[in-house]
Amino acid sequence: MKKFIAALFLIYISTALFAQRTDLSGLKFCIDPGHGGNNEANDRHVIPDPGTNFWESESNFQKALLLKPLLEELGAWVILTRYTNYYPNDEEPSLSARWQLANANNVNWFHSIHSNATGSAVNTTVNSTLMLVKEDKVTRKAVFPEAVTMSNVLGPHFVKNLRTTGTTTYLDYTFYGGTNGGFNLGVLNGLAMPGQLSEGSFHDNFAETRRLMNNHYRKMEAYAIRNGFMQYFGVPADTFCIIAGIITDMSTTKPVNNLKVTLLPLDSVYTGDAYNNGFYMFDKLKSGSYKIIIEAPNYLKDSATFTINKGEIRFLDKKLINFIPPIATSNFKTGDTTVSVTSYFDFHFTKMMDRASVESALSFIPAVTGSFSWSNSDMSVRFTPTAPLNSKTNYTVKIDTSAKDVGGFSIDGNGDGVGGDPFVINFKTLISDDERPFVLSSYPMKNSSIKDFSPAGTITITFNKLMDTSSL
Repeated sequence: MKKFIAALFLIYISTALFAQRTDLSGLKFCIDPGHGGNNEANDRHVIPDPGTNFWESESNFQKALLLKPLLEELGAWVILTRYTNYYPNDEEPSLSARWQLANANNVNWFHSIHSNATGSAVNTTVNSTLMLVKEDKVTRKAVFPEAVTMSNVLGPHFVKNLRTTGTTTYLDYTFYGGTNGGFNLGVLNGLAMPGQLSEGSFHDNFAETRRLMNNHYRKMEAYAIRNGFMQYFGVPADTFCIIAGIITDMSTTKPVNNLKVTLLPLDSVYTGDAYNNGFYMFDKLKSGSYKIIIEAPNYLKDSATFTINKGEIRFLDKKLINFIPPIATSNFKTGDTTVSVTSYFDFHFTKMMDRASVESALSFIPAVTGSFSWSNSDMSVRFTPTAPLNSKTNYTVKIDTSAKDVGGFSIDGNGDGVGGDPFVINFKTLISDDERPFVLSSYPMKNSSIKDFSPAGTITITFNKLMDTSSL
C-alpha cells in the first residue's frame, strides 16, 4: 500500500510539474527527418500519377522544417538531424549519427518522422498510424517507458489531424519479429534519452500519397506532433483554430485540382495544387464565425458558413458540381446491324445524372417498354426491354436534351463540348432464333451406321421452311 501511495505521489508530482508550464521553454528536441537524398537504394519512391514523384525523404524533411518553428514559437530549442534533402554523393547522416547528434546536444526528447507502406502492389484501404519505441531485448520492455506514454499521447493527434483509421504503439524488437529475427531500430538504438519513431500514415495508399505531396497537409502532421508534445509536457492547448478539408467532384468523387478557397471575413485565399488531392487548409485562426467560398476551373462556386470554437480543428469537405455538360456513350454504336432481339442497352455518362430526367428522356422508335437499373453512382444505367425486339427491324434510340446531370446541365449528345443536343443511335436487329430455319429430319440419321443406301447414294435433309437452294 505504501508503494502504491508513493507511486501515486510521484505521478502527481510529475503531472504538477508539467501543469506548471505555459510553454516548452527549457526543453530541447532533436527532430529526425527519416531517410534522405532521393535515393532509390534507401528511400521510398512512389508515383501515384504520371509525372508525380513522391519521395518519403522529401516528405519527412518538409514535415520537420514545418515542425521546427512551431516548437520554437513555444520556446523550445530544436535541432534537426539534417538540413537538406539533396546529397551529391548520398552523404546523408547514418542512423547512428542521428542518435549521436541527439546525445551530443543533451536533448530532452528525440523524434524520428517517417511514413509507412504495406509493400503490396495496390493499397486502397490501409492508412493508419504507427508509433515505435526501443525495446530491451532481455526484459522485453521499453528501454524508456516515457516513450511509450509519449507515443500513446502522440498517436491520437495523428489520427485527429490526418484522419487516419487508428493508431498503435509497438516495441520495435517485438514488432519486427522478436526472437524470430527481430531487431532494434538503428535510429533509436543508442539514444541516451526517450524517443520514438512515427509512421504517420501510409504513403503507398495513393489517395494519401497525393495528399502527402501537399505542404499544408504535411503541416497538419507537424501540428499533430507539436500538439502531442504540448499535451505530454502539460502545456495548455493551442487556442488558435484550423480549418481544412478535401474538395471532390460530385459525380466522379475525384479530388478537384487548382482550387481557390477564400476565407471571409479575413479575405485570406488558399490556392490548391494539381496533385489530385483536393486539399486546402487555413491555420492560426481565432475562434468565431467564418465563411469559405470554394472555386475551381469548370466548377460551380460553392460556399459554407460556420462557427469554430477555441482551439478547434474543423474539417469541411465539399463536393463541387462540374458545369461541363455530361457526355453519353452506349454499348451499341450507331449503324450496328448485329443487334440481338434480346439485347439490353447500357448507357454511361461522364457525370452523376438526375435519374428521372434520363428515364423520361429515353425513347425508342418503334416504341419499346422496359425497366431501368442504375449503378456507378448514377453515372450508368441499364435499360432492359420487357419483351424481345422485333427482328430484322431498324430502330432509333434517343436520349433527349431534357436529360440532365445532378447540377441541372443538359447532355452533350454529340460530344462537342456544348450541351443541349440529344444522344441518338440507329441500329438494326438480327433475325430472331424463332424465325431461323432448322433441320426436321435427315437420312441417314445423325451418328447412324448403315450398310446400304436406298436409293443408292442419296442423302436427304428436310427443313421446316422453304430454303434458298443457292445458299446450301
